Amino acid sequence: MKYSMANREKLIEDLREWLKDGDSLIDLDDVRDVVSSPRLFDVTVRDLKESLVSVGDTFLDQRTMLADWPQRTYGVSLESWRILSSKTQLIGAFHHNDASVSKIQVWSFEPGSLTEMQMRLAVALTYTNAELRAESRIVGALNHVLNDLGFCLDGDRY
Repeated sequence: MKYSMANREKLIEDLREWLKDGDSLIDLDDVRDVVSSPRLFDVTVRDLKESLVSVGDTFLDQRTMLADWPQRTYGVSLESWRILSSKTQLIGAFHHNDASVSKIQVWSFEPGSLTEMQMRLAVALTYTNAELRAESRIVGALNHVLNDLGFCLDGDRY
């Protein structure tokens, strides 16, 4: 299988065909070897007025028991960010309870173009090893949304 982006058509089916070993779930680390993370970089903004697609912890919070931070996480494509960036106030430091702050992940493609199943895998691929080690609840939440697709994260590794 060639290295691919997370929005490739029939990606999940192809991963199952190429990486499946018996009845076991496919380890997300094996998927990372052939699929790139859509997340290019993150920015933090105040008083976001746009309606954007939820990604990251906010996406997981909407589907699991993961309690998200007061700051919501949204995703946009690099192309959309170029337009949106002129209308937003970038910030650095903020109080951890400041709900006027939003985190934006800039992706290599538009997150809203994905199906629910594709989005589950794409969001999982955006987490770095450091983020997974820092918050073990994320591994559990990711397994909750990935297992029925045939994928998993090894909780002992993080």
